[in-house]
Amino acid sequence: MARNDIATRFKSKGVGVKCDTKPISVMLPEDLDAYVRNKPNRSEWLRQVIAEAVAKEQAEASQED
Repeated sequence: MARNDIATRFKSKGVGVKCDTKPISVMLPEDLDAYVRNKPNRSEWLRQVIAEAVAKEQAEASQED
C-alpha cells in the first residue's frame, strides 16, 4: 500500500530547527499579518527574516564595541 504523504513526509522544518523547540508567536498589525500569511512557506520565510535581523543586529553591536 502506497503512502499518500510522500510530498510532505520529509519536508524540512528549517535549518537547525528541532521538533521539540518551543514556537514563538507574535501578534501583527492586519496589513503585515495578511502579507505574511500569503507567503507560500511563511514559517521558513519568518525564520530567514529573523535570522537576517539577528545577524544585522549582532554585526552592529560588534562594531560598537
